[in-house]
Amino acid sequence: MVRFLTLDLLMPAALGALATLGFAPFNYYPLTVLALAGLVALWWASPSVGRCAWRGFAFGVVHFATGVYWVYVSTHVYGGAPVWAGVVAAALLAGYMALYPMLVGFFAGFTRRLPRVLWALLLVPGAWVLSELLRSWAIGGFPWLSLGYAMSQAPVTALAPIGGVYFISFWVMLAAGTLCLLIAGSLFARLIAVCLIGAAPLGIWALPAAASWTQADGKPLSVAVIQGNIDQSRKWQPEQFQATLDRYRQMTERSHTDLVVWPEVAIPALSRQVQPYLASLDSMARQRDQTILAGVLQGNKDGRGVYNAVDVLGVGQGHYYKRHLVPFGEYFPVPNLIKRAFVALGIPVSQIAFGPTRQPLIRSHGVAIGLSICFEDVFGYEIARSLPAAGALVNVTNDAWFAGTTAAAQHLQIAQMRALESGRPMIRAANTGISAIIGYTGRIRAATGQGETARLVGQVTPRRGLTPYMRHGDQPLWLASMGVTLLGLLGALLLRLWRRRY
Repeated sequence: MVRFLTLDLLMPAALGALATLGFAPFNYYPLTVLALAGLVALWWASPSVGRCAWRGFAFGVVHFATGVYWVYVSTHVYGGAPVWAGVVAAALLAGYMALYPMLVGFFAGFTRRLPRVLWALLLVPGAWVLSELLRSWAIGGFPWLSLGYAMSQAPVTALAPIGGVYFISFWVMLAAGTLCLLIAGSLFARLIAVCLIGAAPLGIWALPAAASWTQADGKPLSVAVIQGNIDQSRKWQPEQFQATLDRYRQMTERSHTDLVVWPEVAIPALSRQVQPYLASLDSMARQRDQTILAGVLQGNKDGRGVYNAVDVLGVGQGHYYKRHLVPFGEYFPVPNLIKRAFVALGIPVSQIAFGPTRQPLIRSHGVAIGLSICFEDVFGYEIARSLPAAGALVNVTNDAWFAGTTAAAQHLQIAQMRALESGRPMIRAANTGISAIIGYTGRIRAATGQGETARLVGQVTPRRGLTPYMRHGDQPLWLASMGVTLLGLLGALLLRLWRRRY
């Protein structure tokens, strides 16, 4: 019993919490590598496949609970759901996400009798990458806290434009396996580990710089990012409405830039309800030769729903409608009977319409802009839809739903990774922060604080060209990780059959 509590519960749980410290806002990325090395060591020493799976689950539950606890805040504090519903929502999400490291644990336990060098350096890292890819796709996808994000300030960011965030995850797990071999492996395994550790700095130094994949394309675009800082608890109150309109107008009037970017649903109304207001801003922007990207809600043609949209005012025409909605946030992938049960229990059920998969790019002063709204920038393939045509990226979001938590910093970290992967600058507008102008290398050039009314002014230079990751996407990793996992399962199965026979 003591052994179970220590090795199968307390230790993996502690390692899961430690792994979270590598992500924003903490950014202690070496701790994430050490935590994963500890988890691999627990799998290495496990006496059974079942206990390997359990250790993966215990690690995952605490890791994701400490990383996405903010779901409780968005569900209860700002979403209006009962306390118990907020707790259940956060717990269910953490439990669901923990299933993926549990599956990797099962695989690690099943294959642990194969050669340890192969197991630690290829099989387990490959299975982990496959689990993250599956998590990015299943039930609409929720790839938050993928290991590669923790490395956004590590000296391995040059891997991002080559293979994306999951490619970096592979190298994190490879580093974890190398540490295990160094400490507990055979003499041969330790020699391999020493060689890998010695070669790592040379490999990092030899990586192509981010600037080698894309090139500057035209004159810089002057940008103003408007952070209105409207508290989510007051945003939809009637008495706050006019003050919100006035704040965004006044801050925009002071912004004499080529492009002005508002946050997601900056105006708490349907666009048709504020047409005179938007028309006056459109006229002002035209006189200034300016483009305003205004986050609003827009009714769809059949009148049965609304789009989470960005309207283009001034120079340039068009709209952008959010395509990748948040499951159980903006839409509920459940039968109507269950939706009615949610409503009866006091759980709000919203239903935003899906935007078209293919939408024309919006242009400002000759620069094509790749737009995304909130959750969409979590997916590299959503950003890839606008490339290679887009010279710059814009993400508008409303992280006020998670105010006071680590979510805003984590979301900014994700935006940095998208800039790195695409070789494009990213302009990010958030209602309550963190708004930022991110360079094409993923470095933050300017940023606001959280919870402040701010106007961020700067310049971005559009770029052209495709990085290897944007050219090929995640397909090579899907194929490689599935191949490695299947070979590992087949090898372990053949080894078991051979041992039973002889």
